[in-house]
Amino acid sequence: MSEVSLASTEIQRFQVNVNMLVSPDAQGGHLESRGLSPTGKVVDAPLHRHHVALSTYRVDVGLQYLLNDQWTLQANIPYAVKNQEASIEWIDQVTPEDEQAILRSRDIHHRNETYTGLSDSDLFLGYKMRGLFRPGDVLFARLGTTIPTGKTEENPWKLGDEGIEHLHIQFGTGTFNPLANLRYSLPLYRGLMVTASARGMFPFYENSKTYRGPVELSYTAGFTYRLFDWLSFNGNYLGFYQSAAAWAGERDINTGLRYSMAALGMSMVTLNDISVSANVMFPLTQETLYDAGDAIEFGTLVSVATSYPF
Repeated sequence: MSEVSLASTEIQRFQVNVNMLVSPDAQGGHLESRGLSPTGKVVDAPLHRHHVALSTYRVDVGLQYLLNDQWTLQANIPYAVKNQEASIEWIDQVTPEDEQAILRSRDIHHRNETYTGLSDSDLFLGYKMRGLFRPGDVLFARLGTTIPTGKTEENPWKLGDEGIEHLHIQFGTGTFNPLANLRYSLPLYRGLMVTASARGMFPFYENSKTYRGPVELSYTAGFTYRLFDWLSFNGNYLGFYQSAAAWAGERDINTGLRYSMAALGMSMVTLNDISVSANVMFPLTQETLYDAGDAIEFGTLVSVATSYPF
């Protein structure tokens, strides 16, 4: 909620947030030495590479209700569009028969397709503490769970070994996963405030298709500088850690990574008390933590968010 809203003498208990995130140029791929016969049998093939480009567009609609000055209920419903483009990088020499076998194999693993749907939703109960370490600081703690509203897939590794078309892209985990989030803000001087946050998701059981999602941890540190009551600027460092997911107890080799980003943005509050913010996130580092899989490397991300209290 904006500082203009908080300064109002009347508590505005409801708030609607809409956040749009665009990831237009994520790239990934892996070496491959298998093809698919005309009868659907997995066969050996000359060495080549599957190259995958993934563009993601995500819209999150959040609802917030203030129970009182300290307790808050929050829900978030995300919808995503994922556009996948797949191609082959030829490495070893191939015959026409090899080429067709490789293309058939590519098409059961990765296709030029667009996938849309709801992702897993979040539900939180939050508690706000003011003046914890010094006057003016705020610690906001949230506990909650994901809600399995996103579509899940069958084990792609098992289907791939059998020469059956499958999909590695999932929109959810198919399980309720505990969530924890801390956010701290400390005013330093006039309009300058430093902020830090940490969030974790902790899956602890398999879904009906034997998939158990990875532990995910994210953390940020940065600043906000309010130039005017209606205009502020921010800069942040973002870090993310993902453990390995599993299918039927066996590690999913496409999971397990660590990356970091730098973010710069600005926020405006209109006369109608609508807050609008925009951020650009630049990748700094990315590291795959396990054996090489079909890891995706992110490019520049852009987010635009609006919030309206009433």
